[in-house]
Amino acid sequence: MASFDFVRDKLTEWNLSDLIQRFEDEEIDEESFLFLKEKDFINLIPKIGPRSRFRKQHKAFLKKQKQPDNDKNIQAATWSSVSIKASKSSSENVTGEMVNQESCQKAIIKPRNQPPKQAETKRSLVKLLGTGSVPTTNTSGMGKTVFDQSEPSTSKIPPLQVNIPSKRKSDEAHANKQTKKRQRVAASRITETFETETKTEVKKIMQRIKSKLDDLPSTKLIDFLRGKIQTLEKDKKEIVAVFGKTRAGKSFLINTILGETTLLPSGNQGACTSVMIQVEANMTDSDSKYIAEIEFMTEEGWKEDGNDEDKERDDDDDDDDEKISALYGKDGRGATLEELMDRKHFREIPEFRLSVKKIFVCDTAKQLSKKITCYTRSDTFKRRYWPLVKCITIKVPNSKDLLEHVVLVDLPGNGDCNKSRDEMWKLFVGNCSAVWIVSDIARATSEKESWEILNSTVSLFGPGGECRSISFICTKTDDIEENQKADARTCILRRNETTKRQVRDKFNKQKKVKKHFSGGKDFLQVFTVSSKEYQKEKHLQQEETEIPKLQEFLRNLNDRRTKTSVYVSGAYGILSLIHGAKSSDMTDSKEEVCQVLEQRLKDEIKSIGQTMDEAYETFERCLSEGVRQSEESCEKLMNKVIAPRGKKASGYQVVKSLCKNGGVHKPKGKKEMRRELNLNESLASRMRSLIDEQFKIHFPNEGKHGPIREQIDTFTLDTNSLFRKHPEMSLHLIFLKTEETEFKAKLICDLREKKKKIYSTLTESIKDSMHRCYIRASEHTGKDSLKRMKDDLHQHMKNNNIFQKAKEDMLGGLINLKDHIMMQLKCKLQESMDLSLKTPNSSFLPDDVTVEYNKMKMYYEKLMGCSSTVQITPRLDLHTKSITFESQSGNGRKRVQVSTSVTMLNPEIVKDLTTHDRKPTYRLQCPKAGLFQCRSTGLVFLMEGKGDVVYKVTQWDRSLLGSMTPAGPLFSIDCPEQSVCKLHLPHCMCDEKDDNVSVAHVTDGNMEIVQPLKTTATHVIVNITHLSLFGLIRDVFSFLPVRSQVLLFLRPQGNRPQKRILNVILLPKNVPLCEVEYQQRGSTFIQTSSNCTLTPRGKYGLCCELVANFSIQPKSGQLDYDYSPNFHPTFQVFLDCMSGAENIRLSLLDRGSNDQRVWESLIPTDFEPPQVSPINPHPGAEAVLKQLSGQAFVDKHMADLIQRVKMVQHVADDLLVEEMIPDKLYSRLLMAGTSQEQMRLMSDALQAGGTRVKSAFYKALLNHEPRLVQDLAAASH
Repeated sequence: MASFDFVRDKLTEWNLSDLIQRFEDEEIDEESFLFLKEKDFINLIPKIGPRSRFRKQHKAFLKKQKQPDNDKNIQAATWSSVSIKASKSSSENVTGEMVNQESCQKAIIKPRNQPPKQAETKRSLVKLLGTGSVPTTNTSGMGKTVFDQSEPSTSKIPPLQVNIPSKRKSDEAHANKQTKKRQRVAASRITETFETETKTEVKKIMQRIKSKLDDLPSTKLIDFLRGKIQTLEKDKKEIVAVFGKTRAGKSFLINTILGETTLLPSGNQGACTSVMIQVEANMTDSDSKYIAEIEFMTEEGWKEDGNDEDKERDDDDDDDDEKISALYGKDGRGATLEELMDRKHFREIPEFRLSVKKIFVCDTAKQLSKKITCYTRSDTFKRRYWPLVKCITIKVPNSKDLLEHVVLVDLPGNGDCNKSRDEMWKLFVGNCSAVWIVSDIARATSEKESWEILNSTVSLFGPGGECRSISFICTKTDDIEENQKADARTCILRRNETTKRQVRDKFNKQKKVKKHFSGGKDFLQVFTVSSKEYQKEKHLQQEETEIPKLQEFLRNLNDRRTKTSVYVSGAYGILSLIHGAKSSDMTDSKEEVCQVLEQRLKDEIKSIGQTMDEAYETFERCLSEGVRQSEESCEKLMNKVIAPRGKKASGYQVVKSLCKNGGVHKPKGKKEMRRELNLNESLASRMRSLIDEQFKIHFPNEGKHGPIREQIDTFTLDTNSLFRKHPEMSLHLIFLKTEETEFKAKLICDLREKKKKIYSTLTESIKDSMHRCYIRASEHTGKDSLKRMKDDLHQHMKNNNIFQKAKEDMLGGLINLKDHIMMQLKCKLQESMDLSLKTPNSSFLPDDVTVEYNKMKMYYEKLMGCSSTVQITPRLDLHTKSITFESQSGNGRKRVQVSTSVTMLNPEIVKDLTTHDRKPTYRLQCPKAGLFQCRSTGLVFLMEGKGDVVYKVTQWDRSLLGSMTPAGPLFSIDCPEQSVCKLHLPHCMCDEKDDNVSVAHVTDGNMEIVQPLKTTATHVIVNITHLSLFGLIRDVFSFLPVRSQVLLFLRPQGNRPQKRILNVILLPKNVPLCEVEYQQRGSTFIQTSSNCTLTPRGKYGLCCELVANFSIQPKSGQLDYDYSPNFHPTFQVFLDCMSGAENIRLSLLDRGSNDQRVWESLIPTDFEPPQVSPINPHPGAEAVLKQLSGQAFVDKHMADLIQRVKMVQHVADDLLVEEMIPDKLYSRLLMAGTSQEQMRLMSDALQAGGTRVKSAFYKALLNHEPRLVQDLAAASH
């Protein structure tokens, strides 16, 4: 069995799990698997596709197995040694050398350790698990290796015997210290290897469970489990922001830390100062390659850079000239914007015009560095593209030890003049967990730029961010005077200690920075490093260069053990729920446990609410005083920016730039630290200063947790107390315990994100209040325009209560935070309790998971270093697979078969809600369990049983969205029978793998973001626990192209029939046409090829040909991507006379791509005038109201239809396909003698089926009896 586990794991790993049963039937074990030949492939795998994939994987696997073992890594040697010894009797002592001294010394020094060979590691893992003893790292920091005491053991790891040259290690105490440190590192490597192997095995188990779940029909429990497994794979990475002046040695430092001397271009005067570079571990399938992904700014962004005449420029400010020279060379001198945007300049980088990333994949770091040199700010004789680059992501192989969960980001010091790059810069700074300030040791305290970076960005990474530590890294410590080289080591170390003390002293004087942090023991760290000495060891040992300390810093931040523990714990909880759900009913116990837990949840939520109320009162007092002080000193606050004293007054260009850019002016140029001017920040400064202390107390990034975080940390359902009383419920309680832990971690992340938004509320609110004034003031020109701009700003500030509004907005943010935390606790944990304790036990779950559960339990206990406190006897409950699930109805449980195909239905329009001043409300009558799609809106509902779904499109509440924006309509959905279990929302993304789109669930004025189960080419799928408002949202900064539609509506100009207006509307593809038709009632919808791909916020123009007299307004327009309730024309074509023209050719031009055609259509001019519906007096909206008119037609002319319809059988065929009539009625129709008899039977069915069936019948008549319909309609008229 164990031997076949190997085969099953391999097939699962290669995505060939469908072959597992076949291999098991043929009794293919590990040994025979290795000796399979081509003829065996043919016999085992008849289909060519899977066989070719298996052949490729098998060949690569055998090749890897044959590779010689040249790995001298300490991790492999130590692991093998300790694993073998751990398997011996506990009375034996561990003796002997662990590893060769030379290889040990080198392996510990280098940061990148190759993993041991898989077979050897796996054998060691099995031996170690068999003993019950798992090496773990002592969290006290003492550096010892301890073993799990589930079995007594006296085994210890002996100190490593390492020979150290006497000239460098004359001090015996220091030598012993280094030996102990190496021992601690070796033990840590053993633990890391064990944890890595454990996570790999657990992932394989979860892949098998997921495969089983995917084969089952959807129910709420099955979909919940699928979602939980998907959530396990998500990983939020820690960001380290690396700042520093050019030539400070940032790139060289990062290269040295990673052990890649040639990775990032370094050593040049202009290296990487304007391009953000993020370095992370390569976690892709090609994990042995070096990968660079280059993201370009948009064409619009580049045009704005070259066409902005309002930016301030000094005589020596040649930043723009440098960009033009780098990109265009001599061709750029004196060129116009149109010439600069010519296609010929971008032939080598077509990705720039296509708005996609350029990707390089290389075998070595040196090859990659050479390819990306021209995309950074490095000096080179070749053409350079760095002015177009927004960000470069470099993925490094074999760096999981340092970067699996960490990203190093090399950032310019003070943002960027380009808007898109500046937004990304602020995003990185706001999300960083640690800040590294890199400076040359010779200028560490005297150089202003490093300290200016700290002061100017502290509000972004401090209270407005999540930074937990600041590190000053002083580089080039080996750079000493010639006369000091005789005693170089002593001079270097003495200067290092002096510099550390000076940096700490200067930091303690930075009041603006320190006020935002509690300043714990490890908050500020100072490192004195030498990358050259680390590599050459001329004067210093590697330890003395402090590069290993930075590597250890990254390892601690990487925290692979915690990530592994979280993953294994979550997986253990999921399997506990599955295993428990397959056990006996235990209804009474479940009810009792559920009541206890629900009461505890209610009490805990109440306690958190009280803490949040106290925080609200505290901030309300501070903000009220802030409003008073701000109103008293508002003139001074404003003049500080637009009319500063003692300086050259802010001129016209500066104030103009402030107004045009929402109150912010960012000077251009190479002058060091040209600080931006921010009028909004200045106006908010008094209020900010009064809340800063309380904000640090309530929302600290480091040090002690604030009162809100403490409430979340102490929150518990105390499931442990129920284990003893209800041992039969232990599996359910284990699941709920892991759910509680996971959910608390998520709430802490939510708290961190929302507190950042709350802190920025004051500035954003003032910016919003001043918005209209900024626009108005920026339009002033001519004489005294500077004075008029300033007067406008002062007057608007005084008359609009901007400070009171800012206060209310911040307090509103605190209320939203409270509501979010309480709602999340109430809904999410209640959902977990309901699924665990209230869902009837069902056999409709994966086949017996006892084996997987026992393995998972073993891994969990070994990893956590403890034994389970509850003895659980697994129940063997075997069930066969079924394609049905159990549905609860009034008559009890019923087995229901679910079809995987989607049935398309026409929705019924609810008459009493469909009037001229209200949007249509739809009703979809779903006759049974299955998938049903609405033809009008594109919504798909997965039904557990029969039910009517009532829904309509409603308006988004922008105040709930924050940094998100709508990505689809907001639907209000209800189902009285509560039989909807899954919802498919139509999206307009071009790439279904785009992870920028989420699902918003709005209930009682609160919004939660729901993680989609799956995204298909057309829909985003989400579980439904209770119905209310659902819609798609996306990141506001996402500007990827989307599938779109061009809709045309023609209407007359007043009473002049020859003169008409053609309304052209650009909308995303997932806006329902029926909604637009309803708003455009009174116009004729012109059906044409509407599909195209457009970019949000991209500018487009319309071209009209083949008609003489026309005019178009406006000249350019944008894709309407706001999903607002009103759909206004993007363009209007005024057609004065269409006589003599048979067709009109319309073309949509992309203004950002030299007027490239993105859509074109030939439209005939013989349009029918708008028709007036006899049911609804407002014309238009034919698609929405068609069934109402169809029902009226059938009801009015039923007597004539019985006599005159001849094609009854064809009509009945259409209705049967649409599932509008039952099979029994269709058989009776075929047996009827005459068409009249057939129609009488049909009449009875139409009366019983109602509006929906009559509408379908009318549609079938239009197809098969069009003349009859025309005759009856004409006679009626």
